[in-house]
Amino acid sequence: MDYDRIRPVRYLTGILKWWRLWPRKESVSRPNWTNWQGYALHVPFTWLFVVLLWVEAIRSRDIQHTADVLLICLTTTALGGKMINNWKYAHVAQCILTEWSTCDLFELRSQQEVDMWRFEHRRFSRVFMFYCLCSAGVIPFIVIQPLFDIPNQLPFWMWTPFDWRQPALFWYPFIYQAITIPVTCMCNITMDAVNWYMMLHLSLCLRMLGQRLGKLQHDDRDLRETFLELVQLHRRLKQQALGIECFISKSTFTQILVSSLIICFTIYSMQMSPVLQDLPGFAAMMNYLLAMIMQIMLPTIYGNAVIDSANMLTDSMYNSDWPDMNSRMRRLVLMFMVYLNRPVSLKAGGFFHIGLPLFTKTMNQAYSLLALLLNMNQ
Repeated sequence: MDYDRIRPVRYLTGILKWWRLWPRKESVSRPNWTNWQGYALHVPFTWLFVVLLWVEAIRSRDIQHTADVLLICLTTTALGGKMINNWKYAHVAQCILTEWSTCDLFELRSQQEVDMWRFEHRRFSRVFMFYCLCSAGVIPFIVIQPLFDIPNQLPFWMWTPFDWRQPALFWYPFIYQAITIPVTCMCNITMDAVNWYMMLHLSLCLRMLGQRLGKLQHDDRDLRETFLELVQLHRRLKQQALGIECFISKSTFTQILVSSLIICFTIYSMQMSPVLQDLPGFAAMMNYLLAMIMQIMLPTIYGNAVIDSANMLTDSMYNSDWPDMNSRMRRLVLMFMVYLNRPVSLKAGGFFHIGLPLFTKTMNQAYSLLALLLNMNQ
């Protein structure tokens, strides 16, 4: 049926193409390391910003000041890792997206499937817009507020080779941060959303496969051909799951490693700062904290959807009209059901299964680190 199966991600990849974080051509078989335009865009902003933040964190001798620097330093460091990951593996995801949108094997063949795709696309768009509001909503608070501070304050602490507190020199690092922060924010939320959509679409394809398996009838004239086509679809989805895991594994693993630290340092900074004396700063930290929680919660939700959709395939096959099929078809169904017992899941860094238990572990780690910091401060 006539429906754009990957509509939400087209806008996201268009943004990434503009920032040279996605292949310009659809048929790309290997990474392009001669992407000088991407280097020219991101080295002066993202990578230099990361270096200046780390220098400031290393030179800091106060635990609260170090926490204030690290909460943004770790975020931008994870962003740098995601950029390298996209430059190296985006062609793998692009090939999968092209196959999803053009291959007849993934064509939507009923109104029920179209409605399922349309509903999930709308929900994904709403989730993405809320995530954008939480992430980009931090920018006005942290960029506009320093203009009214006396003495001058930068949006984020960073090292400079000169004393930026002097009025004549303050505007150079301030303008640099006012440009860099929106750029890094836009790239970060867009790359995250592409990762989430890859998992969402894989789970949708598995659900579609389950619906088609459950509708198999013994009196279908082309039963064997239809069943073998569904087996082929499942085999292709498992191959695509490996490609998606290759694309999201390292970036998700990096995010998991830093998320507990970021959440910990953000709550610690909020607790150490006077709320009534700095309401805009407190509002910015609340937005930032919510965005960081969503950054680790949403991939685990979509990863868990992949696991659940794959686990439901056995039930869907059992609910079909297999008892009335001929003996040869029942043997094929039995062999396929045994094969379906192999779980389909995505891993981060080859260690962690991307699912809701991973989110709870990350939050528990953040709480433990926060309790340790507060005990050290007493």
